[in-house]
Amino acid sequence: MTRLILVEDHVMVRQSIRTFLEGAGLIVIGEAGTGEEALHLTVALNPDVVVMDIHLPDMNGIEATRRIRRQHPSVRIVILTAYNEMGYRRALDEVGIQAFVVKTAELAELLVIIQQVVKADELTQSRVATTEISSDFRLTERELDVLICAARGWTNKQIGVHLEISDRTVQVHLQAIYQKMQVASRTEAVSRALALGIIPLVNGESS
Repeated sequence: MTRLILVEDHVMVRQSIRTFLEGAGLIVIGEAGTGEEALHLTVALNPDVVVMDIHLPDMNGIEATRRIRRQHPSVRIVILTAYNEMGYRRALDEVGIQAFVVKTAELAELLVIIQQVVKADELTQSRVATTEISSDFRLTERELDVLICAARGWTNKQIGVHLEISDRTVQVHLQAIYQKMQVASRTEAVSRALALGIIPLVNGESS
């Protein structure tokens, strides 16, 4: 069972996220409103994942993550932000943040990103051989683009804007992906693609 710490200075937002994630079967073992609180809780509770707001009153989420990763490199970090922080990408990569989710996303998309982060880590740790999973299919370049965007937790509209195609065209590509990969949803498609190494574990920035 995935154990999380939520780091968000707005109490109502934090409580809303907690209620949703716990309803989905995750365990929220701690909450923090500042970077310092996040550091102390991570040391004390050793969570699997820290969901970290990038804007905190004492230090930003990047610095808090840097300190957490220094002491606990195995902890996965999912950054939350209200904005499309493209300027932070290099800093985010440098400190080892596993995923990046904008607050305009649905809570269900945050859940998918957390599940992907945990799943990818489990696959790495258990050294699952990709040869055990059938990969007898070929995705087009555009289908790969759509799948990578889906892995970021983007909606069809966001994918369409980013790739300069219509929402309907995005859905057509997704349906083709599902058929080729023999899956029923984008979550299954992304999980399988990650397991096969077809796509990288990507950050969830908005277009």
